[in-house]
Amino acid sequence: MVVWYGSKSGKGAAKTSEPCLKGEIVPVQDRVIDIASEISSKVIPVKEALHSLSSLDIKLKASNAEFLQTCIANSLTWAEKEPSLECDQAFIPSPAERISFAAFQPIRRSSAQSEKLKLQQQKLRAMDHLKDTLQRLDNSLELVNENISMVAAKLAI
Repeated sequence: MVVWYGSKSGKGAAKTSEPCLKGEIVPVQDRVIDIASEISSKVIPVKEALHSLSSLDIKLKASNAEFLQTCIANSLTWAEKEPSLECDQAFIPSPAERISFAAFQPIRRSSAQSEKLKLQQQKLRAMDHLKDTLQRLDNSLELVNENISMVAAKLAI
């Protein structure tokens, strides 16, 4: 049970014995019904594509002073690592679910406002509307392949 004490207007903390907001946080995992093997077969191409994109992103770096680590690489490392949190395991997404979100990271040189807005919209859609790991993996692979093409084109210039 989560209880928040404060003013109803949100301005300042009111000293009150009655909570303004009460609720329960219930973990919601992705729907994974009888498709575990199909999900596993989708995870490998997504991971390979993410590694390729990260390598291209590093080649695109502006100077030697920049870190050789990318947002994509950091996200993939996080996704592959088993969390060591001491909490209800229902709150921890599966590795496939975590990997399905790894693609929704900015690439180093995506400076165009339209690219940033598109990525932000895709992230929101992935978080709010998709509760299907398999669909999110497909969307992730599509996004990564688009980004690979874009970065490869920038490298060719």
